[in-house]
Amino acid sequence: MRFWSKAKLVWVWMLLWLAGPAMAQDEKHVFMVLWRGETEVEAGFFDYFAENERAIRFTVTSLGRDRGALPAILEQIEAEDPDLVYTWGTSTTLGLAGQDPALAPDATAYPPVIMDRPIVFTMVSQPIRSHIVPGFEPTGRNLTGVSHIVPIETQLQAMQAYMPVDRLAAIYSPTEPNAVLAVDSLAAAAEPQGIRLERLPVPLDAEGQPMASALPDLVEEAARFGPQFLYLGPDSFLGEHAQAITDAANAARLPTFTSTERLLTGSDALYGLVAPYAEVGRLTAKKVDQILFEGADPGAVPVETLQRFSYQVRLDVARDLGVPPAMSLLTYAEIIGDN
Repeated sequence: MRFWSKAKLVWVWMLLWLAGPAMAQDEKHVFMVLWRGETEVEAGFFDYFAENERAIRFTVTSLGRDRGALPAILEQIEAEDPDLVYTWGTSTTLGLAGQDPALAPDATAYPPVIMDRPIVFTMVSQPIRSHIVPGFEPTGRNLTGVSHIVPIETQLQAMQAYMPVDRLAAIYSPTEPNAVLAVDSLAAAAEPQGIRLERLPVPLDAEGQPMASALPDLVEEAARFGPQFLYLGPDSFLGEHAQAITDAANAARLPTFTSTERLLTGSDALYGLVAPYAEVGRLTAKKVDQILFEGADPGAVPVETLQRFSYQVRLDVARDLGVPPAMSLLTYAEIIGDN
């Protein structure tokens, strides 16, 4: 069950034809603010409510990767007065939920905006480093949510399980807070282990947007550094150009590692440790269900990530690059692309 169009009102009626007017009185309204349109996260989210037979309707809209659209969306939320607001991604969540004033070094950077109703976020890669929440625990605020990213230390261990690592390179969009924080976290985890990290931010055009035309040169620069992996973190811009990036990397015989399912399934990346998006959506839906239908206080519902992640290796790419994974990794990794 999928729904999407920008600023389009989507009504999902479940069970009302079975339960009649009494059920209609208990219907809940969720206002969903996405970053780049519908994803597999929303597919899992909608499926959860369909399977659990909840009387619920959704208003779905998107920023279209434009934070300037926030004021108009806020006006729409105020006019429609939903029971709960769902936010997708770091930029969207910072814009609507803001940072926790007790955590943020600059409380004016992202002040809380929506404080009169529950917020449940999803796909926030670094909720702690973004100062949205104090930890994977209850927040005490009017929000809770789900992160889709494997802890950075675990990602680094996954790379080292594939092959010995002493150098990494990372291409990232400097305009996306989640992407910058991911590279910062990787650097902090790599340095104590003597692993050098080459940071390669994507240059911006005159309008302050990342330039896709710069990606081939960045891949070449990364290859000259001689890393074991080119790291592709949680980054919507990279996701949009994932195939072009991995084509260039594979041509340069540069192995790629990614931490998001979109980058792995939408390209010829070599290897990844990822959270399945549909499962992220279902876990997010469970938190919404707890708040709207079980009466839970959002500030008492712990922020979480998935308990299980998927190691995925594209074996055809590994053969082409001449970098087979360690045999021990094959005992638990999922092999994909083995034609």
